[in-house]
Amino acid sequence: MHMDRAIFDLKASVEATSLYILLCALLDQGEPTSIERARVQWNGTEDGLIQAAKELMTRGVLETRNPLSEKTVLSLNPKGQWR
Repeated sequence: MHMDRAIFDLKASVEATSLYILLCALLDQGEPTSIERARVQWNGTEDGLIQAAKELMTRGVLETRNPLSEKTVLSLNPKGQWR
């Protein structure tokens, strides 16, 4: 299990928290964590998905990847790197 409940302590946006939970679920299932794959289960807008990924990168939850593209792998950082 990849999810760390500390995500709720960050007080991130609903979209960012949702993306984190979605990415953890994908990892648990052995699925790729690309923007393209996350979009399949994402219930929000395209812009919301990208903004959520950027917020998680800013907070150190995800490795920073620039530019973001369909194939960008969204890699989770250990909790000790979160801000």
